[in-house]
Amino acid sequence: MMQIKLGFEEWRRLSKEIERIAQNEQLELIISMTFGFSGIENNESEEEEEGEHAHHHYHIAELPKEVIEELGEFMDALKAKYNAKVDHHVHGDHAGVVASITVTGKDAINVFRNIIDDAKNCESCILAGVDGEMHLGDDVSVIFFGDSYKLTFILPAQDGRRLIINEVNT
Repeated sequence: MMQIKLGFEEWRRLSKEIERIAQNEQLELIISMTFGFSGIENNESEEEEEGEHAHHHYHIAELPKEVIEELGEFMDALKAKYNAKVDHHVHGDHAGVVASITVTGKDAINVFRNIIDDAKNCESCILAGVDGEMHLGDDVSVIFFGDSYKLTFILPAQDGRRLIINEVNT
């Protein structure tokens, strides 16, 4: 029980720091998420070229329809809930989703956590990596990186001379 309380306290403390940095101004949250897929295999075949060298080609398996639909629903939800600008790319073994969302400093962590929770709820895919930043105007104010279990946030201390590093469990 104590560990759960500590986890909530870390998120609360991080939220207060980001609110302090924003000072009632809007932040742009840019979050990049990488998703892996389970049960998708690449087929390997060899082809001979005109020379004597064998060349390996990996044929990318087509993603199952349910994976594409679920990621599409996730991106549509980001657009609907947060008026997000969303971009994505899909490869045979992973997909990347990048979202840009304007938030207040007070709401930044709640919005961030909701996005991570929604991403972790993907049944056909696995949230493998998260990284991004929060901008205050043209300046990068917060950077973060991690995975679906632990995230590291780096932000300026109140004196503006040092950095604060916060690690939080998702």
